[in-house]
Amino acid sequence: METLEEYVRSRISAFLESTGISPTRFGRMAVGDPHLVRRIERGRSVTLRTADRVLAFIADYAGGSGGARDPPSRIRHRKLSREPRRTKESEATKNQPRNERTRAPTRILRLPEVMARTGLSRTTIYEWRVAGRFPQAVPLGTRNVGWIEAELEAWFRDRIADRGASPAVPPADL
Repeated sequence: METLEEYVRSRISAFLESTGISPTRFGRMAVGDPHLVRRIERGRSVTLRTADRVLAFIADYAGGSGGARDPPSRIRHRKLSREPRRTKESEATKNQPRNERTRAPTRILRLPEVMARTGLSRTTIYEWRVAGRFPQAVPLGTRNVGWIEAELEAWFRDRIADRGASPAVPPADL
């Protein structure tokens, strides 16, 4: 008698051979885990829920073809919309201006990301911050600070605007 793991493993390998889909793509499509097949091959057991999802995916993919290979156009990918879902507006949000309702949440950037975005070193960032030439950090804990992304973007815009208004020679204090 075949165990659940053996049955699922044999169905997956037969499906992969018949369709030519890579194991990582299969894992992503079936359960959203690109490492699924590798984990099963290494002996990791699957839950009943995962086994049901895998077997349902294989059955759905095969459709009415009796398990024969379907053409690649059979694969359906969900297109993710970049627009937010429309929901009913509450009375409180109806009275707010549109830009306040759709404002992105405040994002705090840690020092490595600030360094990567600005191209400045740690020392320069802290020196400019003390001198008032760089946005101030927000304390996050006893020894942790971060910078508000919107303030950094405003600082970038100011720097770009200064570049356009200044002569060809940059100021000496940069």
